[in-house]
Amino acid sequence: MIHRTEMIVVWIVLLRTLTGETKTFTFQDCNSNLSVLEVLPGGGWDNIRNKDMGIVMNMNYSRCRTTEDRQYLIPDEVYVIPQKQTNIDIHSELIEDWQSYKDAFSNDVNAEASYLKVLNGKFSEKLEETKIHNVYDKTSTTRVQVRNVIYSVKARPDFSFDITFKKQLLEIAQCLASNQTQRALYLAEMLVLRYGTHVLTSLDAGASLVQEDQVSESFLLDNAEQKSSVTASAAVSFFSTVNIGIKGSSQTEDEMTKKYRENTTDSKIESHGGVPFYPGITLAKWQEGISNNLVAVSKFGLPLPFFITPERLPEVPETMVKEIANTLDKAINLYYAVNTHPGCLDSKSPNFNFQANVDDGSCHSANTNFTFGGVYQTCSFYLPPYGKIDFANSLCQSYFTKNPLTGDFSCPPRYTPVLLNSVNYHIPERHTDCTKDCAFFIFGCDTNCETTVYYYKIYVSSYWCAALESVPQDSGLLFGGLYSKGAVNPVTQTHACPPYFYPLRLFEDLGVCVSSDYEMGGINAVPFGGFFSCKTGNPLAGHLNTQAPGIQQYFFYRDSPTSYAMKCPLGMSQHQAFLSDGCQVMYCIQAGELFAGRLPPIQLPPFRHAPLFNFTSPEVRTLHSEGNRTWVKEPGSLVWTLVSSKNARGLTKGRSRAPSQEGPTIAISVTVTVILVALIAGVGYSVKWWRSRGFRRAEEGTLVGSHPTYGSTAVFEELEDSDT
Repeated sequence: MIHRTEMIVVWIVLLRTLTGETKTFTFQDCNSNLSVLEVLPGGGWDNIRNKDMGIVMNMNYSRCRTTEDRQYLIPDEVYVIPQKQTNIDIHSELIEDWQSYKDAFSNDVNAEASYLKVLNGKFSEKLEETKIHNVYDKTSTTRVQVRNVIYSVKARPDFSFDITFKKQLLEIAQCLASNQTQRALYLAEMLVLRYGTHVLTSLDAGASLVQEDQVSESFLLDNAEQKSSVTASAAVSFFSTVNIGIKGSSQTEDEMTKKYRENTTDSKIESHGGVPFYPGITLAKWQEGISNNLVAVSKFGLPLPFFITPERLPEVPETMVKEIANTLDKAINLYYAVNTHPGCLDSKSPNFNFQANVDDGSCHSANTNFTFGGVYQTCSFYLPPYGKIDFANSLCQSYFTKNPLTGDFSCPPRYTPVLLNSVNYHIPERHTDCTKDCAFFIFGCDTNCETTVYYYKIYVSSYWCAALESVPQDSGLLFGGLYSKGAVNPVTQTHACPPYFYPLRLFEDLGVCVSSDYEMGGINAVPFGGFFSCKTGNPLAGHLNTQAPGIQQYFFYRDSPTSYAMKCPLGMSQHQAFLSDGCQVMYCIQAGELFAGRLPPIQLPPFRHAPLFNFTSPEVRTLHSEGNRTWVKEPGSLVWTLVSSKNARGLTKGRSRAPSQEGPTIAISVTVTVILVALIAGVGYSVKWWRSRGFRRAEEGTLVGSHPTYGSTAVFEELEDSDT
C-alpha cells in the first residue's frame, strides 16, 4: 500500500517535472518520524589521508524509501542489504612494522591500486602514530578487533551527481572547450582538494571495538616461534579489559600473557559506534547500543575519474567527458607525486630516512662524492601596450641570479647547465584613459574614464650546473641545504643557511645555500647528488638507457622528454626542494639523521597559481559533429545541447549577427533617451521663465511702492502656497 506521504511526494515530483522545475528533496520533506541512515556511500574519499570528503552522489529523498526493516530513511540512489543473522567477528593480529600496517576500517579502499598503492593511507593519523612508535620505541603492533555489522549499504551503479559537484565539472569543461588547459588543471586540483581521490561505493554499517598495543621488539624476537601465543595474549589482555571473563587455558598461556603485559609500552582501546567505551564495559552492554549508533566499519570505493561518464554528464559532448576525466586523473596523479618521499626505509641502515614512505634502494652506501657547479636564473619579459621598459626591468631584477663561480648567467668550464623549470608570471598594471563629452552643452561636460588592466609577462628559467666529466678537486661549491617560505633548511632547522654559507635564489623564494670556503664551511656541508624535476632528469644518476628511470618518472612523469633518470645516485635520497607552478623540483643528498623525528606534512592541492581567466579567448559555441548532429552551447552557459547540424548552423548564424545588430540598437536607444531628456528640460526651463515674468508684473503693479522688501517676500510665499 502506498502511504499518503509518499503519494504527496509523487504528485509534487510529477508536477515539477511537467512544469520543468526540479528540486532535490531532503529527508525533512518526507515528514517521517524515522531516523535517517547516516552511514551512506557516494561521498568523496582521500585515499592518502583516509579521510571523508565532500558529497559526490545526489542525496535525493523524493521517494522516501526506507530500509527493509523500516528502521531508517535512505536516499533514492542507495540500496541496503540487512544482515539477517547477528555475527560478532573477533580478530587478533600481529603487525611487525609500520610498512605492513593496514587501517582497521579503510583496508578495502586502500587496496585499490589505480594510483601508487604503496602510498594509500600513508598520511593517516593512525599510521603516522604507529611509525613513530615502531621506529623510536623499537616496537611492533598487535591489534584485537571486535566487529558487528548490521547493514551493507551500497550506491546504485548508475547514481547521478550532486548538483554542486556537477557544476564544478561543467566549469572544467568550459575551460577545456576554450583551450584554457592550465585553468582546467587548476580547477581539477581544487576538485581533488574538496572531494578527494576516490568515491565510496559500498560501506558496512555497524560498530567496532579496537585495541592496539605497542609491544617491544625484543619480546617478539625472544618469542619468534610463538607468534600465535603472542596474538592470543593480546586477545586475553583485551577481553579482560572489556570484562568478558576469558582466561588463559594453561599455566604457559598465563605466563605468556604476563610477559606480554610487561613488554607493552603503549595500549589504546577505541570504540567506533555503539556505546562509548569505558573501563569495565561488558561486550553485551556495548552491543545493545549498536543499532542507535551506527558507523562505517568497512569501506570500498573507486577512483573519482572512473565515474566521469557521458551518462552522468549528458550536457557535455562525449569526447569532452573523456578530457574532463583525464584532467582529473592528472590532478590526482600530481597529488600522489607531491606526497611521494622515496628513500631508505630500513631503520638499521645509516642511510635510513625517517620521512621516506617509498623504498628507492638508497640504503646502500654512496660510492661517489659529486661536485656542485652552482645555480643561476634568467629572466625575460613581454611588454604590453603602454608598458614601460624600466618597470619591466625592475620586475625581472628580482628574479635574476648569477652563478658566483662565473659571475654571470652561465656554468664554469666542464659543467653543463641543466634546466629545472621555466615559469611564466603575469604582473598586472592599470592604465586609465579619460575623455570629455560635451555633446549637450546645456548640461556641461562629462569626464569619462576607462581603466584597462594590462599584464606584463615575465619568463623565468632556473638552471643548475652538473659536472658530466672529470673536474678539478675543490672546483665547485659546497652545498649547505635549502629552504623556502614553506620549508626550513634541514641542516639548520631554520629559514637560513649554516655559518659561512649564503643563499642563491631560485624560483619565487627558494634559497639554495652555497659556500666556497672549504675550510670553514666544510663542517656544515652536506654530500650533494644533484637536482631533477618533473621535466628533466638528474645527469648524475645516469642515462635512461643504462638505468631505471626512478619512481617519479615511472609512476608520474612518463611523458617528460628527458635523457636522464629521474632519480638520485646510489646511496642518496631525494627530497622536495620546491613546487614550481605544479612541477616538482627534487634534490639529492645523503640524508642520515637530518630528517630524524619529523614526519613530512601532507601537501594539499592546488599546486599551481590560479591562472587568470582569459576573457579574450573566443567562447566556443559548437563542437564537432556526431553523424548529422552537432553540440551547441548558449553563450555564457555551461550546458551543451545536441541538435541537428542544420539547426546548429542556423543558431550560430543568428548568434553571430547579434553583436553587429546590438550596437546600433543601443546607440539609437541612447540617442532617443537623450533627446527626450533635453525636451523635458527645455519645457521645464520655459515654464520657470514664464512664472518668473508673471511674478515680476505683480510685483511692479502692487507691492513695491510701499513695502519693497516685505512685499517681495510675501508674494514669494503666496506663489509657493499656490503651487502646493
